[in-house]
Amino acid sequence: MNTILTMDAGTSGLKCSLFDASGALIKATVSEYPTYFPKDGWAEQKAEDFIYAVQNAMKNLEGTDGLESVCAIGLTGTMNGLIPIDHDGCALYPNIIHLDTRATQEVDDITCRIGAKTFYEITGNRPDVHYGLPKLMWMKKHHPDIYKRAHSFVNTKDILYGYLTGIHARSDYSDASLFGGMNIHKRIWDDEVIRAAGVDKEKLPDLFPSTDVSGLLCKSAAETLGLTAGIPVSIGGGDGPCSTHGSGVYSENGAYITVGSSAWACGLSKTPVIDPGMRAFNYTDIDENLTNVCGTVQCASTAFDFMMKTVLGITDKDGKIDFARAEEMARASVPGANGVFFLPMLMGERCPWWDANARGMLIGLTLTHTREDLVRAAYEGVAQALNNCAQVLRDNGLDFENLILSGGGVKSNIYPQMFADIIGVPTLVHAHPREATSMGAMIAAGVGAGVYKSFEDAKKTIQISKTLSPDPEAHKAYEKHTQAYRAMYPKSKDAIHESANYQSLLSR
Repeated sequence: MNTILTMDAGTSGLKCSLFDASGALIKATVSEYPTYFPKDGWAEQKAEDFIYAVQNAMKNLEGTDGLESVCAIGLTGTMNGLIPIDHDGCALYPNIIHLDTRATQEVDDITCRIGAKTFYEITGNRPDVHYGLPKLMWMKKHHPDIYKRAHSFVNTKDILYGYLTGIHARSDYSDASLFGGMNIHKRIWDDEVIRAAGVDKEKLPDLFPSTDVSGLLCKSAAETLGLTAGIPVSIGGGDGPCSTHGSGVYSENGAYITVGSSAWACGLSKTPVIDPGMRAFNYTDIDENLTNVCGTVQCASTAFDFMMKTVLGITDKDGKIDFARAEEMARASVPGANGVFFLPMLMGERCPWWDANARGMLIGLTLTHTREDLVRAAYEGVAQALNNCAQVLRDNGLDFENLILSGGGVKSNIYPQMFADIIGVPTLVHAHPREATSMGAMIAAGVGAGVYKSFEDAKKTIQISKTLSPDPEAHKAYEKHTQAYRAMYPKSKDAIHESANYQSLLSR
């Protein structure tokens, strides 16, 4: 029995998953690691923690049937990071992860030098503080010694690849496409953008397809992890495109929604989509012949959890959110929550507003409203934010007929029907929604190692647990709700920014 081992370096920990060739999960183990917030707006993780986490997670897989039959190793991890490494692959500075917003001045600098529109047309992405290129500019400015010593700057999963194979300074097209310096059309580092950033192209990693398995598991890593040396290791892909294939989307006009701490609506296109409003962003798929066109909600489950725990106190005796009670309360209200609206912009917002100073809103309250209305409004706020993202896909010609749902958030018994009712298309719930990202890494490795003939062939590994169709009456009610929801941020933007400015004064 051939098996595929995956390693997924997420925001809170690393998951090692063992799959058989049919896509069935044999066993998964997680090893957590911390995130450090040394200053306001900073978010870092230690690269060595990823290695320790792999070692710890693999210890918990010892003795698992099928571990002796691993024929390929797949990798994935959070995108938008930046790790300087030396020639031996040792990290010279912590990973500046996707949550970090320190490089605001650098975003302004590169925007002034090249222009937001030109930057977007080349890279498929607008200049943004979360991307790796502004962070690299920050590194050169504030730590010139580290910048000079660095052999290369890599991303999260690339550290794992170096550890496993002994080959460093490699990455894939998907991670590179959300770095901010890759030409999304040609899939090469772009000279014009790199020159505008004032950094050295020679310090950027060599790029390979996600399915590349030329790197083999080295002897030292194999001995430590209890594996056999020589197993092919795929370059892997970022968590976004891995989620795409792990959700079951593999061809043009397929689309899905993932709900986690953040959330996104994403579709596949044969070519990058250059949205006139620069609302969508593009990143190369693990099938490098396709492009992911994506709209991201910065704060999804995190915002919902904040409402349940901090605002409403829907918790059990241990202080954990009582989701069963929350669902019961949401059902006791009606579509539209009797006119209460929640905008989940608690950490700024990306698509479609792209406003780091956006702030959350609870609006429309009257003395007639109930806690049930507030709970439903929290669900609807996240769902409508994702509906905004889905509309951006439609505006750019991605004519999806249904949406596959993945991510831990769709374990909810409320969201699948609510998404169908609000967005107006059937929703298909992934049978293993928490495993979608790891399954994408499995697929990339399996295609590269010949376990699957193609990405289309690998789709057979994805199972759907249920399909829900829009309720006509609920969808009709939500049409007016959607219209009102979409007007609230633009009409309240000045007041929201006043709130952000005041908060900034308080933090000084």
